[in-house]
Amino acid sequence: MAGARRPHAHPRRGRHPPDRALAPGRQEELVTDHRPPTGPVPPGHDRHRIGLPTSDSPVASVVVLAWRLGEPLVACLEALAAQRDAPPFEVVLVLNGASGEARAAAARVDGAVVVDLPENAGFGGGCAAGATAARGRALVLLNDDAVVAPTWLAALHARARADDRPVAVGSLLLGADGRVQEAGCRILPDAGTVPRGRGLTEDEARAADLLRSRPVDYCSAAALWVDRETFDRVGGFDELFAPAYYEDVDLQLRLRATGRPVVVEPAAVAAHLSGASTDSVPLYREFLGHRNGTLFARRWADTLAAVPAERTDGDDPLEVLPPDLGAAPATDGDDAHPAVAADYVRWLAAEVARLRSEAVGAAVQLGELDEIRTELSRLQAEHHETAQASHAMLQHIEHLEAQGPLEALRSRWHAQHDR
Repeated sequence: MAGARRPHAHPRRGRHPPDRALAPGRQEELVTDHRPPTGPVPPGHDRHRIGLPTSDSPVASVVVLAWRLGEPLVACLEALAAQRDAPPFEVVLVLNGASGEARAAAARVDGAVVVDLPENAGFGGGCAAGATAARGRALVLLNDDAVVAPTWLAALHARARADDRPVAVGSLLLGADGRVQEAGCRILPDAGTVPRGRGLTEDEARAADLLRSRPVDYCSAAALWVDRETFDRVGGFDELFAPAYYEDVDLQLRLRATGRPVVVEPAAVAAHLSGASTDSVPLYREFLGHRNGTLFARRWADTLAAVPAERTDGDDPLEVLPPDLGAAPATDGDDAHPAVAADYVRWLAAEVARLRSEAVGAAVQLGELDEIRTELSRLQAEHHETAQASHAMLQHIEHLEAQGPLEALRSRWHAQHDR
């Protein structure tokens, strides 16, 4: 949808209501090393578990943010486990305020570095937490609803080492129907974004010369290789765009401002569900796209002013001019549209209802546990009384057996006459 103030091709999972990002020191405390000894997954490894490759000196750190998806996350991680001819790499799995379903999927993983954030830190905040734990010379951002081809990482790595030294390398994203979702993106003068080749078959995109590696305005961070040193130098994702939308567009323009290109590599293929876990809050997504698009337009006003009105997917990338980092963050007055608030309130109400249901279930279980404890106490008391009576009876029998028959009769006679 040309001209819209929101990115089309990369809705974010795990980035719903803006939560507080954690301080770096706190993030480090939440890192758990789930790596087995370095080396390949042993033969006969449990097929119900996901064994990820590990390395003492990873070239790349694949950062996967998990929020509420279960089976898609499993498919994503299984695809990483099946990579061929890839450079040494590690997987950093960020549980970004993750749901029980996502945590259950993560529990099946061997070999990942797990960063457990109790609250959803947004896309940029989650990536920052993952970067804190990452050791690779490159950060490879991968959405939890993306399933990559077996040679995906090898293709990104090869392109990143080319003579033009790209600062970031994007993937060819395909939708669930197999059609092109994105082969890089271009930016419009009004800050709208257009995914190159969207909706085309691969044959159609190839015929349009869209399936060759080339510089582009930016690529979706759904499956993106980024030079780690430059990422750190420009400050990573800007919290201005939290919790989601336009943060990757802004980052890549700042990366390009260092003088190196952002390129798309169509040989690196990823199937992408696109927004699978944020469909429950569509109006909130629209709100974030509009708000952050406005912020982006203000920051990059000079760059956008130089963009030709008529551009096609085959045109050269726009020229990046210095941003106005001091642009006022104020947004338009219609950000608080009642429909947006109603959409968000519905989501919050559903979350409250879910938590209440879980609380009721827990209360029932606690009540049943109290009943079991009470019954156990009663049975223990009865057992104690029975044991005491049995002990007294045993002593009486032993006493009688110690006496002769005559003494036993005398004892019984005295007992009867003493009453």
